[in-house]
Amino acid sequence: MSEHNSGRPTVIEELVTATKILLNEGILDTFGHISARDPDDARSFLLAGKLAPSLITADDIMRFDLEGETSDNRPAYLERYIHSEIYKARPDVQCVLHSHSPAVLPYCFTDQPLRPVTHMGAFLGETVPVYEIRDRLGDETDLFGGSHDVCRDIAQTLGDQAVVLMARHGVVNVGRSVREVVFRAFYTEQNAAAQTAGLQVGTIKYLSPGEVKSAGSLVGAQIDRGWDHWSQRLRQAGLA
Repeated sequence: MSEHNSGRPTVIEELVTATKILLNEGILDTFGHISARDPDDARSFLLAGKLAPSLITADDIMRFDLEGETSDNRPAYLERYIHSEIYKARPDVQCVLHSHSPAVLPYCFTDQPLRPVTHMGAFLGETVPVYEIRDRLGDETDLFGGSHDVCRDIAQTLGDQAVVLMARHGVVNVGRSVREVVFRAFYTEQNAAAQTAGLQVGTIKYLSPGEVKSAGSLVGAQIDRGWDHWSQRLRQAGLA
């Protein structure tokens, strides 16, 4: 496919912008990363090399196959298999984000499930699954997603949902576009903060299954507004 007809440059630019947005909004930290399925080849995905997120430019985006391997000789993230195994298991997924989203982290190490508490969190489903590495590998692991086997289990735990938590580690958001994943990551963080506050105030009335379905469809149509808003915040901060 010629560069003129390729969708790859656009997606690469969106990955760079998404990284900046997620950093600016306090969702991504030093060790998170976001990828996108290659729009020109569904058997490949695009992910930055092993860099601090704030340094990433379009030139740093590398191409990987669905085994998480690449012919590029630059260093790559050890957790790239989280991305590759999810793309392999979920043909519908076009973007994967792994982060250590601060307000979400308590739900990675307590017995309190993360559940939607407002309409903006409806995409979470009735409850967010948690991948527990101890169930398969015991209690002496490094809690990392650095192997095919662990990441295959993470993808299996995710199932057909939009978010999966990694016990005592972090969060994985998936979606049908880079913009959708940024939107979901922002509101996963917001929902977690609201749920934590609500648990301190009183008994939470969580979204019903019907509300999850109806509100999820409504809010899911507002992705571009979120992207435009967060992109403008980047420009105002001199980060665009």
